[in-house]
Amino acid sequence: MSQDVFSLERYQEHGYDGPIRVFSEAEAASLRAKFFEELGQSEASPGPTKVRLSAWHQRLRWVYDMVTHDKILDMIEEVIGPNIVMWAVHFWYKEPKNGKYLPWHQDEAYWPMEPKKNVTCWIALGPTFEANGCLRVIPGTHREEWEHAAMNDAASAFGKGMKSDDVDESRAVSLEMNPGEVVIFNEKTVHGSNPNVSDIARVALSVRFTSPEVKFLTEQWTDVDRIKPYLVRGVDTHRLNEEIRGVAPAS
Repeated sequence: MSQDVFSLERYQEHGYDGPIRVFSEAEAASLRAKFFEELGQSEASPGPTKVRLSAWHQRLRWVYDMVTHDKILDMIEEVIGPNIVMWAVHFWYKEPKNGKYLPWHQDEAYWPMEPKKNVTCWIALGPTFEANGCLRVIPGTHREEWEHAAMNDAASAFGKGMKSDDVDESRAVSLEMNPGEVVIFNEKTVHGSNPNVSDIARVALSVRFTSPEVKFLTEQWTDVDRIKPYLVRGVDTHRLNEEIRGVAPAS
């Protein structure tokens, strides 16, 4: 069941909070239509794509405006304070019968940044439910760091993830979401998703936020072009990432 208000207490206790209504169903439908238009597809017949799904906010104003919505930034400010940097966007698209899964993982294991401080806003543009591979989280796992190892599994969308012995799947929560709802979680919250075994595409995206005192270790990134910090609220007195600072696309 969705919420109208973000709870910092729940976020701190469980490592996540949501789903929370941000966009109306009509707004989500409009955004979803733009997504499929960008893929060159029809929502009525979604299929695989070779379109790169990262960093659309760098060139598409509608994506930039969506991920910097005031209600999203208000929630992020409750967690990290008034100075907010948005630094990455990725669409997590699973067409019908997509057999890939995301292994259990903590985001911090993949990101060369110091300190490892991040808040993710995960946005459902279409319905997400167990059969089409909704986001799954394990509450309370944000209090520890877990070892990640090579998956050696062609069905895994990631090359490395958490060891199965470390994961208590009985505690997992499947976050079924309606279009326009979001979930907020941090860099240590263990999460993943199953394959899409349904006939309905899963259309969602993640937005990554941090604060200005975080330095991106660009020499350690293999895909550094998708990393551009945008100061979306407040001030930046640290100026640690000037060489990769992003500029919002024109309207």
